Amino acid sequence: MTERLVLAVSACLDWAHEVEPPPPIKVEALVLLLSTHQDSGATDPGDWTIDDVHEVAALLRRHPNPPRVLRETWLSWCDHLVAEGRLTSQESPRRLRAAIEQVDLEPSTSTGPLPQAPLPQAATPLLDRLSGGTGPFPHLPASPIELDTRARACRTLERAARLAHWLDPRRLLRSGTHHDALREIDTTEAAQALETTPADVGALFTIARAAGLVRTTYLHALPGPAARGWAEERPGAAADAWADALTTMVAVSGPTPFLLLSELFLGGRALTPPELFHVCAEPDPAAHVPRVLRALIDLDAVEVTEEGRYRITTLGDHGVARRLRACGVKVPRIPPATKVGAAGLAKLLHEVRPIDVEPLLERWLAGRDPATAAQDLLAAGMVATHHDPEDFVRLLVQEPRAATLLELVSTDTLTAPAS
Repeated sequence: MTERLVLAVSACLDWAHEVEPPPPIKVEALVLLLSTHQDSGATDPGDWTIDDVHEVAALLRRHPNPPRVLRETWLSWCDHLVAEGRLTSQESPRRLRAAIEQVDLEPSTSTGPLPQAPLPQAATPLLDRLSGGTGPFPHLPASPIELDTRARACRTLERAARLAHWLDPRRLLRSGTHHDALREIDTTEAAQALETTPADVGALFTIARAAGLVRTTYLHALPGPAARGWAEERPGAAADAWADALTTMVAVSGPTPFLLLSELFLGGRALTPPELFHVCAEPDPAAHVPRVLRALIDLDAVEVTEEGRYRITTLGDHGVARRLRACGVKVPRIPPATKVGAAGLAKLLHEVRPIDVEPLLERWLAGRDPATAAQDLLAAGMVATHHDPEDFVRLLVQEPRAATLLELVSTDTLTAPAS
């Protein structure tokens, strides 16, 4: 058992000792449950969805000697996650507990492979990139301040944050449903306070939960794990909330928004809509891809170039990188430009994404004396096109910008990886 699972089990037992009446928990059953969850691919013992419940149950049914009170222990684990705010998924606590109550745990003698939900064909390029050694390439992250500024400028997220603030410190959830929803009276009052409609409040509540600005128990809506960071303007908090809520804010069902963003992130090039059709999971890419792109542009995840192509923004980069890292994927970052010499820069330019070349050069030049920088670049092997070395130095000193450098050097010097 890993250290992470040991800590999770200990935390649950500590919680159980303080609850009255004591919840039914058998350590053997809890260890089996969390180990099975981890073996099924989970990276966090608190990350549970309805699909996880069914997948873990299918594996538990094959256990030769399942421990007693397995379901009761599972329900107690769910109660612990909800009570302590340790449920890290966006799943509704009510729906999660109902699924655990109802899932089949009767022992099975089946030994064949477990049925797997088919992946959409459009996911193949992403899986190939992540498993075939062609990516991710190092990306150039923006500063937390820049990312937070862009995230807070997102109108949808800002309105969700206003709703979360209005709900503070707690509100009762609507009864008689497995879904998390505000009571009608609170929905009506929130709509008046935010000058919007009750239906819009419902959508904003879902976004606030996804962003971590609100969390729910079985009965209440409470401030979420991201609420304090947002209120205190903690560096990176707004950007993380935006990233966590991105696919919810897009309001386009299915995997296409994330697959499309991942293609732009991993390829690192500005593409036309037809060049993105192969990552569309819907039957009509020509209609669906432009719709998704418009939604992503509205959220500042994608931007349009002067040539009419689409490229991922620094905020979009952050969203994809955060999601991939949460899934256990190593996503390398380009080191700070101030720590890279001319030789290191020349090497990096052959490794980074095409869309990162110009901003990387801009950052590298910004902290250096232009004449010294130009001479160091020539010494590192950067070849000036149609200019002798003295002209190269003089022109870069006159205009020490990345655009100037890109006009002066051979394209072979800046060869970026092919997508």
